[in-house]
Amino acid sequence: MDAETRLKAWNEQGFFVMRGLIDPAQAKAVEDEVIARIRAYPPEQHPGEAIYQAGPDYAIFPEKEPSPTAANPEDRIAKVFNCHTEGMTRHIAESDAVANIVEGLLGPDIDCFQSQFIFKNPGVIGQPWHQDSYYFRFDRQPQVGVWLALSRATRENGCLWVLPGSHRGPIHDHVPDRRPAANRAYTEIVSEDDSAREPALMEPGDMLFFHSFLMHMSTDNVANERRAAMVYHYGRTGTLPINDEAAASLAPVNRWIPIRRKKVEAA
Repeated sequence: MDAETRLKAWNEQGFFVMRGLIDPAQAKAVEDEVIARIRAYPPEQHPGEAIYQAGPDYAIFPEKEPSPTAANPEDRIAKVFNCHTEGMTRHIAESDAVANIVEGLLGPDIDCFQSQFIFKNPGVIGQPWHQDSYYFRFDRQPQVGVWLALSRATRENGCLWVLPGSHRGPIHDHVPDRRPAANRAYTEIVSEDDSAREPALMEPGDMLFFHSFLMHMSTDNVANERRAAMVYHYGRTGTLPINDEAAASLAPVNRWIPIRRKKVEAA
């Protein structure tokens, strides 16, 4: 997909998928790195904690209700934030293959401010319809989400669903997700027509680029395998939280690293 086609899809649909953009061996290395960190800082050492640190940057969110059959520490984890500050995860975040595409959407001066490794273990419920900019609360919009498939993403194991064109609307009202097993931070959009939704079926190494206003969700994992993904979020250099409250809420899960500095360096 060339740059013109990508920009057209971004403007009209709010997303596009780049097939095979990342070597599956690199995708596997990302997963191995994160699992190694979790095993070095297992959740059993942090009982009752909604989030805990694993080194200077990694922030680990255990499952609210882990499966009783979970055999390994990673089977009890929902998400790991801030993986993009080191290792293969950072290498991919900074790679020309990814940064060139993000630059074409946001302009020449870009940072990666957040990453999430999402395990989506068997039996885990999905995340309801939401827009990422509802959570980010920045003074500059939009941001770019980049969803790297580390395993197959299927209807059975809880793939993403997107609502094409929804990025052209406003940030909608979000209400708390009241499901008993819901992630502590989940909210949902309940008042919008989602009849035009599409599944994002992906293979390891595929990347979904999406607008931070785009409505998206995922379904429950009813398969017997994990649906693993690494999600990067990029913003324009100089982006700031809208106020002190937003800054405080974002601090545990945001780590800004420079990706491109063309205009800044030229000055």
